[in-house]
Amino acid sequence: MTIGVSELQKNISMIRNLKETLYVIDKKTDEVLATILPNKKMPEKSITEKLAGVFSDSKLPEKYNGDVDAAIRDAYEEELMEKYGYLNEK
Repeated sequence: MTIGVSELQKNISMIRNLKETLYVIDKKTDEVLATILPNKKMPEKSITEKLAGVFSDSKLPEKYNGDVDAAIRDAYEEELMEKYGYLNEK
């Protein structure tokens, strides 16, 4: 089902009784502005929640002993070495 923005503004109650996915489009540009899912079709976990645990099992190598800043610093230095071939130390 597709509707325009003005139709949605006039009849906002249609969102409460959705039975199928609703696409809100801009009729001038024919561009989809929003996709509204019925409450029953909403995914159980949001994409943010799904991606939040991606690196939860990751561990730093033992040489860093839990020091995240040292790991980031070493990664940055390694990237500089790859990019420029030398490291500009102070």
